Order: sequence, then structure tokens, then C-alpha cells
Amino acid sequence: MILLSLAPGRVLPEFRVQLEAAAEGRDVLISMDPKEIEPLLGRIEIGMGDIPLKLIPRMPRFKWWQLWSAGADVLQRFPPLKELPFQLTSASGIHGQQIAEHVFGMLLGWNRCLVKALDAQRQHKWLFIGDEQLSTLEGKTMLILGYGAIGGTIARIALSFGMKVIGLRRNPARGGDMAGVLLEASARLRDFLPQADYVVNILPNTQDTLHFFGAAEFALMKNSALYINVGRGVTTGEADLIDALRQKRIAGALLDVTETEPLPEDSPLWNLDNAIITGHYAGCGPDYTHKAMCIAMENLERYKRGEPLKNLVDKSKGY
Repeated sequence: MILLSLAPGRVLPEFRVQLEAAAEGRDVLISMDPKEIEPLLGRIEIGMGDIPLKLIPRMPRFKWWQLWSAGADVLQRFPPLKELPFQLTSASGIHGQQIAEHVFGMLLGWNRCLVKALDAQRQHKWLFIGDEQLSTLEGKTMLILGYGAIGGTIARIALSFGMKVIGLRRNPARGGDMAGVLLEASARLRDFLPQADYVVNILPNTQDTLHFFGAAEFALMKNSALYINVGRGVTTGEADLIDALRQKRIAGALLDVTETEPLPEDSPLWNLDNAIITGHYAGCGPDYTHKAMCIAMENLERYKRGEPLKNLVDKSKGY
């Protein structure tokens, strides 16, 4: 049996047809309701989407789970999954363009004082912004932490703006180099922080990345630098970030993710005039569901042929 757990609005009609046609005799259950799923736990072989986590250890025939997200945060939320023998695959590779555009949307909004302009517009005020309040991207240095597919897309756009790009990842020699991008090991983060005008965090949520970026890192950044997080909120020590913003140790923060989501109403971040906050939608786009569906269907064909699956997650590492 194949279990597809997605909200009804996210199940495209053509996907249901394709999935049932490719199931090769397997029944297809489309549900997020544990009460509907529980009687069938012994039959479920393949899962797709947002499966109720606590049900998975009770699925004796479960062999493969296709996530609808790039990150495998489920492994941190429910650690027992790491010990189970099923294969876990992600939707990595479908987020790069929209996240890159979101990053530069926030950056351009900051550099061109667009938030202030919109506030003035609502008040019917003609706001003049002087030269000293504005900035451009050309000639600036962007440091990308967690450089991978998404980082590569961000880097490509940054280079087109005439920026210098440094990408940090665990293994800088694994390939995928882009002309104009300096690739270095993540362990050298503190060596490069003083050079960066913009620090972009795309780190996943793993055991090793919890509060990876904190007070010591903010202290090494330029006072004029911006911190941008479009990865996972828990990779940043939020109290340290708030302190750095309040004390003007850095110029500002552009955040699509926060440590607790939704961000609590009483969070000090809401009231800081040097922070721009969006509600964890940088990776969203009008064709997201279709792209995720294509990965799921490609992996289903690979699974049936006994071939290696695309975007296989190392559960011990969390990505």
C-alpha cells in the first residue's frame, strides 16, 4: 500500500491518477487522519508527504518515505525514526530559485529602504531617502553557510550583481564548483565572517547545527553587515541574535525562519527596526506541489526497478 499524507488542496488531481496508475497493484490511501491510517498500518509499504510520525514505528512493512520538503527535520522532531530501516528521500532541488529570489527581495528591500517607503505611502507621505541611507549590492561580499543547490542558485544571482561570493560547506572538494565562487570548509566560518557584508544561513536542522550561529559569530561580523536566515531557525541562537541587533553589533537581520514558529507575539524580534521577518515561505511557489510530485513519481519508478533513489537522506546525519 502507498500512503499519501497531504492536505486535500495539495493533492493535484493528475497526481492521484498518475500515482494509482504507477502503483502496480498497490492500493493508494490519501489521508492525514490517524484514525483512517491506523487500521492499515500493517499494509503500508510506501509513504509520501506528511505522515503522522508516531505511526511509522508501527508499520512493519514500511520501506520508503518520500518527504515533500527539502529538510529532514522529522528526524530531529522524532529521533526513533533514525533507527528504523526504511529509506528516506527529500524534495531537495526544487527550492533554489524561489529562495534565491526571496533572499534578494529582502536584500533589495533593505538596501533601497522599501519598507520605509511603504510605511510612508500608507501615511500619504513623500519620503526622500538620502544617499547615505541607501546601498547597492555591487562589490559586496556574500558568505553562504550551508552551500549546496540552493546556495548555488543564490551565488549565481549574486555574481550577476557584481558581488564576491564565498560558499561554506562540510566538504568543499566534493564538486559542483561555480566560476567566481570561493568554496571553503564550514569549519573556517570564523575566518571569513569579518569579510562578509551579507551572511546567508541555509543550514539544515541536524544534531550538529543547533545554535550553530551565536554570540561569538555575531561578534566577528562587521557592524554594517546583515544576517540572513532562510535555512532553519534553530541553527541560530535567537537570544544572541536579538542582543546583536539591539546593541547594533550588526546592521540588521533578514529572517524567513525563527527558532519557534510561528514567532510568538511577545518576541522582541517583532519590535526591532533593524529586522525584516517573513513567515517561512521563502521556499514556496505556485508550482511547488507539481515539482514535488515529479520527484515522487521519478523515485517511485526507481523504487519499482530497484534503483538508487534520488535525494536519499543519510538518517544518521540528518540530511
